[in-house]
Amino acid sequence: MKDKLYIFKGKCVNVVDGDTIDVQLDYGFKTYADKRLRLLDVDTPERGQPLYAEAKQFVIEKVFEMDIYVQTYKSDNFGRYLAKVYFYDDGELKCLNDLLHEEKLLKDNSKWNKEVSDEYGKD
Repeated sequence: MKDKLYIFKGKCVNVVDGDTIDVQLDYGFKTYADKRLRLLDVDTPERGQPLYAEAKQFVIEKVFEMDIYVQTYKSDNFGRYLAKVYFYDDGELKCLNDLLHEEKLLKDNSKWNKEVSDEYGKD
């Protein structure tokens, strides 16, 4: 059986780093859950690496304490749910995962960055 995809409304309550956030998900009927999410197909630099601070700050500016929509896939080896995170910016729905790729705030040559163009990292 294929993995089922779920979409939940939520709020970002903490930014751990550029690819991991803590959220409060709204399951409906006044049922909420706190979850740690790992952004799907995104691997940003770790603390002490170039672009770590920039990636984390970018995520803070986009979604911290904001209403978001979360499309979950499955959990990873650390118990975090892999997810795509969406938010409204000036009335337009945007995907945080895609924006991190567009801004090139990713770890060089990581196998987890699925949409990295061949040109990334050659500058």
